[in-house]
Amino acid sequence: MENKKWILLTLIGGVLMIIGSAVGSIAFYEFLYNILADYVAEDLKPLISAILAIISFLAAGGGYTVIAGLILFMIKQYRLGRIIISFGTGFGLIGIIVYITYYIVNVTGIITNPTVLAYLTQIYGLFSFNSGFGFAGTILAVIGRMGLKKPKTIVKEEPVSEEESAEVIDTQIKYCPNCGNAIPLNANFCSECGADFEER
Repeated sequence: MENKKWILLTLIGGVLMIIGSAVGSIAFYEFLYNILADYVAEDLKPLISAILAIISFLAAGGGYTVIAGLILFMIKQYRLGRIIISFGTGFGLIGIIVYITYYIVNVTGIITNPTVLAYLTQIYGLFSFNSGFGFAGTILAVIGRMGLKKPKTIVKEEPVSEEESAEVIDTQIKYCPNCGNAIPLNANFCSECGADFEER
């Protein structure tokens, strides 16, 4: 099985995410909705809210969502399985980016705007990584997800019968217009009467 190592890597990642409590936070998606609400048309708000609710539900599963997606992939629901795994790992990936950004900002002082710092601190507080297992698990699951591919189907060619091969051979010949002799399709002259086809 060509996906064996990627399945194993994703499974290990999912288990580590569970151990490390790398799970999504509904509060994060509520936070996103509150930011987007000002820029979204009123009639689209229920749709955006429903989409974020589904994503937050899947993300809240963390490693469990990753393993559920992996099971779907293994029962040949390839596309759906990869999408579910992406939701499970997506929150953890965002969390890693937020953690790294928060660390860099605190160490370097690169951002001084109090509003931006308040938003970053608020977002940082919405993520739950209780140990390094969550980080490692998320990274392994993401790498595994990237490697998972739908297996290529191998088409076996049916053996050709003698009659069929004779038909193929028949279509690859032509007949001399001068004497009617059967000659190869790419022949320039007749081997029987010597008629030259290039002159015609």
